Amino acid sequence: MHCPKISSTSCYTLHRNAGRSRRWPWPKGHLGLRFGQKLAALLMVLLMLVSVGCRHTRGVGHAQRGVYHIVKRHQTFWRICKTYAVDMEKVARVNGIKDKTKIETGQRIFIPGAKRVLKVDIYVEDVTAGGKGAAVTYEKGRFVWPVEGQVTASFCAKETKAKRRHDGIDISAMTGTTVQAADSGKVVYSDNKMRGYGNLIIIEHQDHFFTIYAHNEENLVKEEVLVKQGDAIAKVGKTGSATGPHLHFEIRKGSEPLDPTRFLP
Repeated sequence: MHCPKISSTSCYTLHRNAGRSRRWPWPKGHLGLRFGQKLAALLMVLLMLVSVGCRHTRGVGHAQRGVYHIVKRHQTFWRICKTYAVDMEKVARVNGIKDKTKIETGQRIFIPGAKRVLKVDIYVEDVTAGGKGAAVTYEKGRFVWPVEGQVTASFCAKETKAKRRHDGIDISAMTGTTVQAADSGKVVYSDNKMRGYGNLIIIEHQDHFFTIYAHNEENLVKEEVLVKQGDAIAKVGKTGSATGPHLHFEIRKGSEPLDPTRFLP
């Protein structure tokens, strides 16, 4: 079959169909050389990427069965291992984690032996855990009342037959009443992901004290915001496991709940 003339190119046969050949232009000379070089370079890059991916997969987990857990905000290494019922030391060793208190949001942690990814709940102590502070010194007036109202449930450190454990106090107030910061500090939690607490705010203060404000109708501050004593931070509500509008208020030293009335004026 006659090939049409194509400037600076030749024709080659791609395939035959019913005795007829289709011809396509193929660049020759320096154009063909440049095309081939670019194709070879592209293939080399793809091979390098595949190689890097394979090395990473072999580096963590090896041939062990398991899953990768993606760390979410406020999740702790201890809570993740507890949820999956795996040994902390083994997980740390497999993942090359030297400091178990310093995992980052978005980090992939290989959980050996796990069959599926589990939901890891967040608890107040996961947010308030950290370095050990000095011994607790009770000081009246150290914090101010976050809202005016009647205390309808008092603090109870240990559960008894007559009374269940209660890590703070409940203060009755009308829905929408302004909740104020009991002391100056930084908002370290403002969300509604903790079971039972509803809309919740946690503020960190000096000397590793924390105040907790739960069941809010609305949170008025976001995480990482600095607040001053008396600033409006929320509105009283009945979100979470609350039967009526009130503020559940806690004071903690690290993860240890303390009786708020021993610090309030």
